Amino acid sequence: MSQEPAIPENDPQHSQWRQQPKRGCFSSFIRLLFLLILLTGLLLPFTPFAGKIKKGIQDIVESARGTKERIITRDVLRDVIKEVPVTKEIVKEVTKEVVREVQPPLPDKYIARKDIDVASLFNGITVKTKLLTEEGSFASLERLDPESYKAEFQLSIRVPKANQTMVELSRINKHLPAILPGLDAMLPAAKVSGFYHKLYENKTNRVQNDLTRLNRVLDRHNFYDTETILELTHPATQRRTLLIQSEMDVVADGSDGDRMPTLDEYIYMSDYYQPFTSYAWAKATKTPNPLLAKWEERLKKAQEEFAMKGLSSARNRELSAIISALKVEISEMKARSSLIAEKDPFVVISLLFRGYGDQNKFTPQIGDYAAVIHEGKIYPAICGDYGPSFKMGEASLLMAKTVNPKATPYIRPESDLKVTYLIFPGTAEKTRSAPDLVKWQEKCTSLLGEVGGIGSGYVLHTWDNPFKKPEPPPAPGSTTPPATTTPPASETKSAPTKAGDAKATDTKK
Repeated sequence: MSQEPAIPENDPQHSQWRQQPKRGCFSSFIRLLFLLILLTGLLLPFTPFAGKIKKGIQDIVESARGTKERIITRDVLRDVIKEVPVTKEIVKEVTKEVVREVQPPLPDKYIARKDIDVASLFNGITVKTKLLTEEGSFASLERLDPESYKAEFQLSIRVPKANQTMVELSRINKHLPAILPGLDAMLPAAKVSGFYHKLYENKTNRVQNDLTRLNRVLDRHNFYDTETILELTHPATQRRTLLIQSEMDVVADGSDGDRMPTLDEYIYMSDYYQPFTSYAWAKATKTPNPLLAKWEERLKKAQEEFAMKGLSSARNRELSAIISALKVEISEMKARSSLIAEKDPFVVISLLFRGYGDQNKFTPQIGDYAAVIHEGKIYPAICGDYGPSFKMGEASLLMAKTVNPKATPYIRPESDLKVTYLIFPGTAEKTRSAPDLVKWQEKCTSLLGEVGGIGSGYVLHTWDNPFKKPEPPPAPGSTTPPATTTPPASETKSAPTKAGDAKATDTKK
């Protein structure tokens, strides 16, 4: 048996042989398994099982931490799923159950209808509509027949009756019997004036004209603005009086450079302001009307626009009318003066009175004297302006603010029918002039005396002169004599006096 030669320990081959021991089967298997696991780990991310494995691991972790919400986005270009964790916890999950609406069965034939609807317009008109349907012919034929699709409009109005008795008149103002004690003597022969019926006829005609344009129909408040118009005659003096019960609207019109050379812009810039009143007189000074310069500027601008080429015919007609009106108004401003609603006490009478003076002796005219009664007070005035033929119950701004301090050109002092206007027809002065408030007071006092006078405890209001010039200061060096006072009765001596002393005392009294 041969033996391999021994290798010396200091030989290099001897050390190399000692570092490589012999491998067994188990060791080789372990090495192979490790290589397979490593290779699987490297290839697994590129297989479809990678996402499932990762998801399973995350589910295990999340179940331990609590329920989370996650948002999954997909990269379309690389088809790689990216998961972004969201830390918001789901508190409650709501499930909505959708209930399908059950529709009614379809009709087998036409069913006639009659629907009624009730509404109220902004102007106080109650609108009650009825929709009536009936079966007709073919649509191609019905669209040619105007009777197939129409509206039959009907407006119902109750025209009010007039107050006539003392009880009816007192329902408006409980002070009236006491303020005018002569009413008892005049009412038995009183007559509801034809002007009352004419007024409501005018109102109804206006409603008829605007019936197809409901937004322009006279509103309920202004339709029922007059309670009564009575023609009264005192049996003893035969003084005629027209008694009107109505509300009080405000008029802010009028201008007069002689008495008031400036005018508040708040007044003349109001919507319906007019620089004139029907009561007017010849201008007395050279002081221009406060609105003259503004009206001349308006005329200049209108003329300049009218001279431009290319305007429509409608605009030319409009400008022509404006120019004509401005020329007339400027001429009036230069020649005449008017009442000033802010400073003068006057009432406005309806245009329905104009033209009836020859056939009705109770017809009021511009300039006639009047007394205005509101609650327990009575005010002297004149008829100073005309108003619309379908309205009643207006007074100057001064009168309105005296009745109610809150009144303005836009706020009426009395909306209810609580104002009594007592007009004395045929009493206007033959020559018109600037207001003389003292004379107006005396004249109204006299006329009221002819119809029974003013009751005990009531007085006719006294107007202050708004244009009264302040008294000049005393001249330098002048002395004002001391006012003499009468000693109280308790300080009077009871000793007997001489005859001469008694006469002197009587003279002083």
